[in-house]
Amino acid sequence: MESALNNNNKITVREQIPEEFRWDIKALYIKEEAWQLDYLKVEELLSQLPEIKDGFTKDVGSLLNCLELKDRITELLQKVYIYAHMRKDEDNRNNYYQSLFNQASALLVKAEEGFSFLKPGILSLEYDQLQEWLQDNDQIKVYRHYLEDIYRKKEHILSPDEERIMARAGDMAQAFEHSFELLSYADLKFPKIKDEKGVSIPLTHSNFITLLRSKDREFRKKVFKRYFKEYEQHHNIYAALLTGNIKKDHFYSSLRNYQGSLNAALFKDNIPVQVYTNLLSQVHQNIGLLHNYIHQKCDYLNLKKINMYDMYVPLSEDKFTMGYTEAQAILLESLKPLGEMYLSIVKKGFKERWVDVYENTGKTSGAYSTGSYRSKPYILMNYQDTLEDVYTLAHEFGHSVHSYLINKTQPIIYSDVSIFLAEIASTTNELLLTYCLLKKFDHREERIAILNHFLEQFRTTFFRQAMFAEFELLIHQAQEKGEALTADFFNQKYAELNRFYYGENAIIDREISLEWARIPHFFYNYYVYQYATGFAIATALSRKILKEGTPAVGKYIDFLKRGSSDYPLSILKSTGIDPTNTIYLEDALDVFSELLAQLKSIKEKD
Repeated sequence: MESALNNNNKITVREQIPEEFRWDIKALYIKEEAWQLDYLKVEELLSQLPEIKDGFTKDVGSLLNCLELKDRITELLQKVYIYAHMRKDEDNRNNYYQSLFNQASALLVKAEEGFSFLKPGILSLEYDQLQEWLQDNDQIKVYRHYLEDIYRKKEHILSPDEERIMARAGDMAQAFEHSFELLSYADLKFPKIKDEKGVSIPLTHSNFITLLRSKDREFRKKVFKRYFKEYEQHHNIYAALLTGNIKKDHFYSSLRNYQGSLNAALFKDNIPVQVYTNLLSQVHQNIGLLHNYIHQKCDYLNLKKINMYDMYVPLSEDKFTMGYTEAQAILLESLKPLGEMYLSIVKKGFKERWVDVYENTGKTSGAYSTGSYRSKPYILMNYQDTLEDVYTLAHEFGHSVHSYLINKTQPIIYSDVSIFLAEIASTTNELLLTYCLLKKFDHREERIAILNHFLEQFRTTFFRQAMFAEFELLIHQAQEKGEALTADFFNQKYAELNRFYYGENAIIDREISLEWARIPHFFYNYYVYQYATGFAIATALSRKILKEGTPAVGKYIDFLKRGSSDYPLSILKSTGIDPTNTIYLEDALDVFSELLAQLKSIKEKD
């Protein structure tokens, strides 16, 4: 099976997709009765918290008992939540799994509320007393970074009663994001579109960008306008949901005594605000590079100016397609520089069915990597046989191998990883894939396709995500100043940013001003900037790996194993990268400039 569509151009129902192309979710729970038992077990463990919360800091043994109970609950709750989340994402129309997911989400909030006493209680300890326990008791030493980080956050942690109220509000706080997902993936309906051959094709979130790669300009214009027509019809509710989410972020950051929601978001991982502002500053200083790329696109496509619905059209005359089996092989070849151990994990992922490959009716769009501490990693895909899908597979395996190594190396308390680091692991894979493809394919059209893909990745993962980060900063700042956030406000600001980023050779269509409404990441509180910084850091790391070989690979693998056992910048500096310095951004922009020059030279030879 190398397509998500059957012969009638209808999206396949899940049951018709062969098992080998569906993730092995039964490895989590063979029967859902077992899920229910684990759900009840989490509730039973949570019921023990009132008995221990009053005296858990009286001695080192009581503190250790509390922390170990938290670990047991976290491990089991992860499994319960991930299963429900994956089942929901298989088919968002399934009310039963919607119910399971809602139960799991509520249990997650209940656990957060149950442990709301933990941080204030730890802070009631004298710091010298804690240090004495850490020095004398070997069992609690594993929690050193976790405990010391709580003290770092002391001024932002509230009283036990206030923390309990904040935790209890968590279920309501998730309503904005959850409503966005239901509106976008369950309720929003797109029409069928007739292609240049008169064949009716269902328009979906997953194939929207694929259809915009059509060589028929009128067809992609029609796709673009029909797609965004649905968002225009709902833009007020999208604006209300996004505004509510921004207010939620402002609510939490103000009550916790942060200077603003940006400071609150970055403080969690001890990231200086200058990392964020440096990114936007460097992008503004070098925006001419993106304008040059847009000019090159116009030359290749024989356009005086480019519309936003032209942006994804391949510059190569040949359609570069690759079935899933071939994608697996090329991925393994591209990752050889990372060593046999890394390769063996990817092979294990293919063999053990980590990947849910194809689109089906009701399935959540896009792609992600997920999993729990004791489970295998899982990857959701909506594979469409494009070169972009091959890159997405490489990207998500970067996340999954990262999680796999952390879970094999770190205790559960440090098994989570900052997105700031996670995107480096995924993007390094993409860059290694690019270098491999440029070596493997040497015909003119193939090289144009690969170069164009890398430059597009740079546009979408670096420049576009920086634009998203700037938009996110702008709308949060507007809220904090008391400005009214409406659909018209979002449309206007988003259009202005597009004009600045894409320059005079781009026509900013009316529809693109609505694009903010389709971006789920705006509900994640200053999440998107990490795509851009991660892409730039990965550029530097991948060059080190290819140039230095074994020594650089060793440092990289060690980096992947460290999870959250230290702050992200400290973990990164062990690889030789310092994100507080702009050198890594300048290096990444140099690579963009070099490959842009290669693309230009091919055109000049025509």
